[in-house]
Amino acid sequence: MIRLNKPVKLYEWGEGTNTVNQVWRELGEGRITSSKRKDLITTLEVELASSFAKSNPRDNAIKLAQKGEGMTARSDKWGEVAIGRLKSVNSGGGKSVVAIEIPVATKLSR
Repeated sequence: MIRLNKPVKLYEWGEGTNTVNQVWRELGEGRITSSKRKDLITTLEVELASSFAKSNPRDNAIKLAQKGEGMTARSDKWGEVAIGRLKSVNSGGGKSVVAIEIPVATKLSR
């Protein structure tokens, strides 16, 4: 379940040659500013406090993680809540707004 009022971390699938050196790399931490659902596709806009710099241009998969969510047992651990596709990035003033499309059924809550 994605909690709209909790901070969120974004991860990208790293650029590597095998599963040993190709791992999820953190892109930044921010908060969800809006969520829209149309035709079973959920679009989230995440505002990052830093600039958005993607190092793997061949893969646009983005993983979202939140503290105490996902399959984590304790509330101080970051757990995966969704995997989506990078739709767009708007940068300005040292901040970035990242739009992410999640094509599977998702549950949103405050």
